[in-house]
Amino acid sequence: MQNSLEKNGGGFLSLLLAVLACFLAVSMLIWPEASYRGASFGLELWATVLAPSLLPFFIIAEILLSLGIVAMVGEMVEPLMRPLFNLPGAASFVVTMGFTSGFPMGAVLARRLYEERLCTREEGERLAAFTNNSSPLFILAAVGVGMFRHASLGVVLAVSHYCSNLLFGVFLGVFSPRSKQPPVSGSVLNNSIRAIHAAWKKKKPPGQLLGDAVRAGINSITLIGGFIVFFAVLTGVLQASGLQARIEAALGAVLTSIGLHPSLKAPLATGFWEMTLGLQELSRCDLPFTPTAVCASVILGWSGLSIQAQVASVLAGSEIKPRLYCYGRIVQSVLAGAIAFLLSVTGHVADSLAAVPACSAFPVKGSPLVVFKYHLVYGFWHTCQWSLLGMAAVVFVSGSILCLQKIKK
Repeated sequence: MQNSLEKNGGGFLSLLLAVLACFLAVSMLIWPEASYRGASFGLELWATVLAPSLLPFFIIAEILLSLGIVAMVGEMVEPLMRPLFNLPGAASFVVTMGFTSGFPMGAVLARRLYEERLCTREEGERLAAFTNNSSPLFILAAVGVGMFRHASLGVVLAVSHYCSNLLFGVFLGVFSPRSKQPPVSGSVLNNSIRAIHAAWKKKKPPGQLLGDAVRAGINSITLIGGFIVFFAVLTGVLQASGLQARIEAALGAVLTSIGLHPSLKAPLATGFWEMTLGLQELSRCDLPFTPTAVCASVILGWSGLSIQAQVASVLAGSEIKPRLYCYGRIVQSVLAGAIAFLLSVTGHVADSLAAVPACSAFPVKGSPLVVFKYHLVYGFWHTCQWSLLGMAAVVFVSGSILCLQKIKK
């Protein structure tokens, strides 16, 4: 019966994709200008932002994996990763790169880790579920300063975004079955040296190593570019056809019924498809600090169907399934919104900012660099305060979960 349900589900999904493809093809003929604008925006975003920022990381990550550096570091941090995330030490490389490099680096490296047999399939799925994040540069500079013109808002978004995903990773580790690990023989340093020595025995020639790394990086970044262009065209067509307006109207009625501001309908409806466009819509809304921070955190946590499709495409062809990652986007969006709300209402500075629209005009004039420096200095103390609050929240919740696990045992 389970096979029958899977076949019916796969058939329904294929039918839905076929209908969507036909709709998009016809719409591109009816609204060619909107399709062209969407494709131009997606291609420009990929060429000017994503490709320069992600391609070097893809290449370097492939080289580090092939040289055994990841295996060596994994042996060193195994005592930390197992109790906290129930993952092998080599997963620390994926966690670090996923939290610093942006989408979909976590999925790319989780798959490579599984292909190198440095983790199991179940561990790879959990690893991919919480290591795909927006990059700090995107949140702090592009979103906080560039879109909303508030460096302190960028700090709140960054703390809530990363803390929520870390908490989700701890939760998955605590409540997943723990496999029996063989007893560790020798010191951590000796084991790490043995790991890199074993990798060097089967290393490729330097030319082949660099060529394979560049080839794999270009394949990954090209695939990401295709998804960005596709969803940018889809968003443009939905807006031109009026379907997006109907979706926003229905969402606005729901928001009004639960007591939320109806102006959030456009950012949430757009962010459902594409995260960056949703954040841009939100930056145009004249809202107080707290609802702006909560809504932006929810959009960042959800990530948009565009990025979810990128992660699914990266994992396609491997045994790692993206289902847990997709469920995790719901969990992260809720956690991120809750953390952003707590940070914005508990800080005494946030209380004074609550009456100031998040999109207010610049208090200083000058070049973008001067304005950027001003907001960084202005938000320095806010950064310290909210970062400490976020770290305290992570430590408190992680400790509580670990205590529950010990009580359960």
